[in-house]
Amino acid sequence: MPADDESIQSCAAAPVTVRARLLDVDGGFSNSELKVVRQLLANYPAAGLTTVSKLAKAAEVSDPTVIRLANRLGFDGYADLQAALLAEVEAHMRSPLTLQTGQGATEAGGANPYQSFLSTTLMQCEAAALGTVTADYEKVVSLLTDPRLSVLCLGGRFSRYIAAILQRCLHHLRPGTELIEGTLADTTDRLAEIGRRHVLVVFDYRRYQADVVSFARQAKARGATVVLFTDIWLSPVAGFADLTISAPTDTQSPFDTLVTPLMQVEAMVAGAAARLGADWRERVMVLEAVRSENRITLGQEPASPDPKEKP
Repeated sequence: MPADDESIQSCAAAPVTVRARLLDVDGGFSNSELKVVRQLLANYPAAGLTTVSKLAKAAEVSDPTVIRLANRLGFDGYADLQAALLAEVEAHMRSPLTLQTGQGATEAGGANPYQSFLSTTLMQCEAAALGTVTADYEKVVSLLTDPRLSVLCLGGRFSRYIAAILQRCLHHLRPGTELIEGTLADTTDRLAEIGRRHVLVVFDYRRYQADVVSFARQAKARGATVVLFTDIWLSPVAGFADLTISAPTDTQSPFDTLVTPLMQVEAMVAGAAARLGADWRERVMVLEAVRSENRITLGQEPASPDPKEKP
């Protein structure tokens, strides 16, 4: 057999990882099973190397739910799932590439804070990418693109800038978006108009803000759908949010990084644009025409007047 054919056969025969199965958008997971999926991805693979009861308790589901998930993933039972996880750990520990990467990160950390910070942050980005439940991503994109719903974005002291980026991007893609900002009196008044036709996207990272949590809680009580972006320690909003997207934010800095939340937001925007298709392009064309008329951007000239039209 030619070498190239051997490589192809080897790749085709490579076992599907447990993580890949957990991220399968066509997995058909129930709501209870998704709780276990989130728990497994949030602390992969360690969360799956404990007992059924401990995993079930952490995910706030019953023991049979954990076993059903293992079966749905294609395993004979929970013990079979654990065996697959252990095999992955063993293979990872043996990988020369893994050892080299770890050594490089250590050397960079010891020699240069800049390189060390970037290396750590890149690893956090990878963890965020691999730890997001695909079904949750799809649900958030669906909410952000639903023309029947208005999208409100809210953040805290630093995370409000991430909320603003999401809102400004969505503004180009669809009508009916708003950034909640202003004084406490301004934001409190805004609650009076919130109801079932609103999606509130909340950004709340440690240290969690009382006003953000309070606003989200009251919006939820008024019927709004609440989507939370938070860190792995989870804002109190997670206790009542309809969907929670978490990301690791630890870095070698006095401040938690906002790179991972921003990456998640840009992924949501990309998904929204893909789902809206040509609709958002038409909207942007109208926006660009208006901006051109008003010369908003440098080098942007207004459209040429009709030659038959008199000055």
